[in-house]
Amino acid sequence: NKQITDQVGGQKKELDDQNAQLLKAQSDLASLRKQLEKQLAQQQAADAKLANNKTALDATIRSNGQALEDLANKIDSIVAQQGGSGRIPSKYSGQLHWPMGGLVTQEFGCTGVASEPRVGSCSHFHQGIDLAAPCYTPVYAAGAGVVVFAGYNPYDAPPRAWLVIIAHSTSLVTWYAHMTGKAPPGIYVGAQVASGQLVGTENTTGHSSGCHLHWAVRVNGQFLNPRLFL
Repeated sequence: NKQITDQVGGQKKELDDQNAQLLKAQSDLASLRKQLEKQLAQQQAADAKLANNKTALDATIRSNGQALEDLANKIDSIVAQQGGSGRIPSKYSGQLHWPMGGLVTQEFGCTGVASEPRVGSCSHFHQGIDLAAPCYTPVYAAGAGVVVFAGYNPYDAPPRAWLVIIAHSTSLVTWYAHMTGKAPPGIYVGAQVASGQLVGTENTTGHSSGCHLHWAVRVNGQFLNPRLFL
């Protein structure tokens, strides 16, 4: 009888522990959701304020468009040079993974966000995916590759965005933008990185209205929807 009583008592304690863990997880999730909702509301308010300030809006559009294109062309040139010397492989055989968890606040493609530049037939076009999570959330490499850029975008009008750019092959490159302005250990130009390696933390550097990660995928000199490579 004592053995059965002890066994039942042990099972009850284990069940109580599991219930306590579940309640804590639910509480943490509710807290995180509340934090993200507040963050998104602040970002939407900042976007609305920006839309009403034509001078600031024009500057941001130029930054989001021309600065992005100028840096992209520079990186394309670097990748082509390093590929020719064998530093960067000609092909990437794996698939990419989400660099960070969180909420998708802006998809790739035509958008109603006024600060994005015109591309093709779209008055405003977003050339990546925005992910929002609590500030300083870790950001990881979407795949193995070579770091070809780590720093503030030199073509940006101040404030400049901090980003890391990884070449997975001579034709496939990923961008991680608006991160904290300091690279973690092992992240520097020329470094070999593994898939899932820490590349930085989410922040709001540059022309940004709230903590988020702008994740972009560039293939053969053109930004494409990152979802195509997951």
